[in-house]
Amino acid sequence: MPVSLDKTPPPLPEDMDRAPAYRVELRKITGEYFVLADTGCRWTPAHPDLTVDLLAVERAASHPVERDLQSLDFQLQTLDVPGTALVIVYAISAAQAAGLARRILTDG
Repeated sequence: MPVSLDKTPPPLPEDMDRAPAYRVELRKITGEYFVLADTGCRWTPAHPDLTVDLLAVERAASHPVERDLQSLDFQLQTLDVPGTALVIVYAISAAQAAGLARRILTDG
């Protein structure tokens, strides 16, 4: 029969309410989002009025250097592929950022 050599005590009930600092932030906090969109006016029978395809939605990093590198990466992608646009929006979630960017790019 295997014997456990781990002698760490189980967590106390009062410690169960506190999350470690490395946990994912679950609250919806307004942040900056980079949205990369294809504005090549692709018509489909299912969406005849849809002219913008969203390629990527990414939350900007909190560290300024990393945020600048993200922005540079997205800007280089827009230069490489014709018909793409980079939109920077403030939103509380990636879904809201996508909706705002689509509204901005379709003038709606």
